Amino acid sequence: MPDLSQTKLNHKLTLRIIEMTLVTLVFSLLARPILAELHPYYFWIAIFDIIITSSLYLVVRSNKWPKWHISLSLISSLIIILPMLSISGGVNSQVAFFLPLYPIVGALIGGRLESRLMSLFLIVAVLFATIFNHSIINVSGEYYADNTSYLRGFWLILAIMFSAIFGQFFLNRYTELTKKLTAENLQDPLTELLNRRGLNLHFSLELEQAKETKSPFCLMLIDIDYFKKINDQYGHDVGDTCLIEVADRLNKGIQSHHYLARFGGEEFIIVLPNTHLLEAEKIAEQLRQTIEDSHFSHLKLPITITLGIARLHGERDNALKIIKRADKALYRGKEKGRNRIELEN
Repeated sequence: MPDLSQTKLNHKLTLRIIEMTLVTLVFSLLARPILAELHPYYFWIAIFDIIITSSLYLVVRSNKWPKWHISLSLISSLIIILPMLSISGGVNSQVAFFLPLYPIVGALIGGRLESRLMSLFLIVAVLFATIFNHSIINVSGEYYADNTSYLRGFWLILAIMFSAIFGQFFLNRYTELTKKLTAENLQDPLTELLNRRGLNLHFSLELEQAKETKSPFCLMLIDIDYFKKINDQYGHDVGDTCLIEVADRLNKGIQSHHYLARFGGEEFIIVLPNTHLLEAEKIAEQLRQTIEDSHFSHLKLPITITLGIARLHGERDNALKIIKRADKALYRGKEKGRNRIELEN
């Protein structure tokens, strides 16, 4: 699900950048005659840039097409800079050496598509500017030999291609790192199951869907019986091994659309969407029997579990209430001797 707070922040940041650009363009238009006497072309280009930037600001401020804000901003920046290049020497302009940065900027603030489109657009533009260099107005009056223009155009295209490749490489590495960090943020490091954060993400989504579709929904809370004795008697290394092996057996005993998470310490929790209470009880009995019939760690220790099960009660029910009911059922199971299943009252 999209992060609304991050989307709002991105929208505000984009607006602030456009506002700063607009202020800079207006200031340069007013201050330029005081600082230097330039060709009238610069005045009309500045007016054109202000119109483009103002139009972009109105579009972004309306927030009608939020997915296109970044792409429109990148396109507008190219539209603003290319006329300046065309009257200041084309590929020989000092501004042209900033063009290879655009694919990287496109990759950083846009994505793969934006970076590729900008690279392709710039390569075509530089190629035409190199071939038709004599047709490009140079208001500075400086003369450039053909071989100089061709050489600069060649290196400029090469730099843009390298920048595009680097942008794609950076995005691949960034995507890999983001996925890894996301997994680590949502995953318990010991058992490699979902942690509480990962559980909350799936729990809330499945719960809302169950309410919308009016489908059955159950939750199972599991506790390893007398686990503290294992840690005290055999050490935490053996205890950790037992936790990992119990988690593995529980995970293999549930269906693909169920979610198993480590709830904390020796407790586990299973989210069971599209599952009636009786079905959940059958799954719980299979899990309880599997754990009871197994032995854990190199010491072949016997382990049992106690399970408490709760279900969704209408649209006004919530995650906290369901967990509390499952926890009460689990506590009753412990009071009755453990190694058993208890349903909510």
